[in-house]
Amino acid sequence: MDKIKFAAMPTEHENRLYLTTIGEAEMMPGQVCGPRVRSYCLLHYITKGKCKFQVNGMTYHLQAGQGFFIAPDFETRYETDGDEPWNYIWVGAAGEEMKHLMHVLGLSQANPIFSCHQGDRLVHCVRDMLQHRQMTMTDHYFRMSTLYRFIAILSEERQGNQPLASVNSYIANVMTYVRHHLHEHMSTAEIAATMNLNRSYLSSLFRSQTGMTLRSYIQLCRMTRAKYLLESTHLSIASIAESCGYEKSDSLNRTFRKTYGISPADYRKSFLADQTQSSRQTHHARGGGAAKPTGVVRLTAQNAQKKRACTSHADSNEGKI
Repeated sequence: MDKIKFAAMPTEHENRLYLTTIGEAEMMPGQVCGPRVRSYCLLHYITKGKCKFQVNGMTYHLQAGQGFFIAPDFETRYETDGDEPWNYIWVGAAGEEMKHLMHVLGLSQANPIFSCHQGDRLVHCVRDMLQHRQMTMTDHYFRMSTLYRFIAILSEERQGNQPLASVNSYIANVMTYVRHHLHEHMSTAEIAATMNLNRSYLSSLFRSQTGMTLRSYIQLCRMTRAKYLLESTHLSIASIAESCGYEKSDSLNRTFRKTYGISPADYRKSFLADQTQSSRQTHHARGGGAAKPTGVVRLTAQNAQKKRACTSHADSNEGKI
């Protein structure tokens, strides 16, 4: 396993497109990464074996020669699919230009899967960037030029395929609209009017393409945001409820408990307690004592029980990406 994570904030000149992480790794059977929400775009490409990727309530079974795209602010999970390990490379980047490039490639959370028969070229790009890991201007510009080369290879592959149907653009636009307006009241009729679509057509189209109703997707996004804010901020439950589009905290409490089997306040307490325990055990381990493995409380809509997420080296390495 080899990786680079770029922690420094980009300069104003760089913020249209900047690398956040690159690397390659192997994930063993039973290892899981997620559920997790990231703040940048992330591309994974499978070089060997099979994996299972989950997003938006959908599960994709992938193999060597395929890849998946993770968009910012979406909760995703992936793991080994079967009894054999899988190998993969990844490239993460942020900025408005990166979002534009992903749009040009036709990648979104409504259409996150891609194929590439030039996998060796993609691997060479990642390894070239890993060899130029110094924080010098020379290595920086080399990495950026190689990032464009990586995307160009995917673009070449896309040109050999049929252009995306307009249906994917509709779904991608709807998903983007929902994520950007979670703090507002939303109905299917209002979203359809915004997209200049018939309400019934939009409902049928969304369900056929994603496997869930638009109302369920809105709730999923609101729960994902609520969970993220509970973990990463000190906002009150009332403030989080408002940020997620609920007029009263009682509404958030009911929906959160129905989805995850625990109240928002209790989830935050459990999460913080587990974080504190993990920190203490890490400190104890560094002092030479034996520490038992621990994890962070993670919840998914499919499983309301507490889970230990990303206990594998894959999550501790790529998972920080």
